[in-house]
Amino acid sequence: MANMLYQLCFGGVAVELDVFATVNGALDEGLNGKVVVVTDVLRATTTITVALTSGCLEVIPVLTPEEAIEMRERLGNGEHLLLGGERGALKIPGFHLGNSPLEYTPEVVEGKRLIMTTTNGTRAIRRAAAGKLVLLGALVNAPAVAAAAAKAEADVSFLCAGTKDRFSLEDFLTAGALVEEMLKQHDYTLRDGARAALEVYRAYRSDILGAFRSSYHGQQLIELGLEEDLDYCAQLGTLDIVPVYAGGLIKKLV
Repeated sequence: MANMLYQLCFGGVAVELDVFATVNGALDEGLNGKVVVVTDVLRATTTITVALTSGCLEVIPVLTPEEAIEMRERLGNGEHLLLGGERGALKIPGFHLGNSPLEYTPEVVEGKRLIMTTTNGTRAIRRAAAGKLVLLGALVNAPAVAAAAAKAEADVSFLCAGTKDRFSLEDFLTAGALVEEMLKQHDYTLRDGARAALEVYRAYRSDILGAFRSSYHGQQLIELGLEEDLDYCAQLGTLDIVPVYAGGLIKKLV
């Protein structure tokens, strides 16, 4: 039933799920001390999950290309330190890699460290830093991320990266998929953001790829010839790696 109250208690306290549709719309009280799951399904959180799956040792998220270049010069790791990211969905000039999950193969990233900056995703990751546990979620790893978040036995906030501070259908839909996966673990109290995201996901789950293709950002990627990225990012539960952000680094949750 649409108005059903999902509730889980740990020590007599109801555990809540909430979704913030944009970075600027996220309240400090909704992130601080919570389990925070960042979603930027097209494409940063998908790409980072793929990079770690392919053997990348760690990802360092930064806000600007200039910060990325400066950090690489400071760390001086030569061929074992890569620059990745995008502006306007395209690879940044002088960087090794863009933001397509298809680029991050074992042949390219295994045993290496990655400094990454994207228009929306890395900003959202940095915004989530006050969470007690910060995970990166996409469709490809949604079941694994939900299982990891459930183990924390705490309120969970899903932070959508959005597109330049605006609502993105694909991120909100992905947050809804993560809520659905969480409900397979336990019952929870759903805040209205989580309830709305869940309903959006249920409306589109029979044609997630269609939703991605019709979204504003999806249309941009198609126009740039990146439709294969949409095909990849729309897959549900194909990877079991859970990226965790702590101390300025993203690594595999162990």
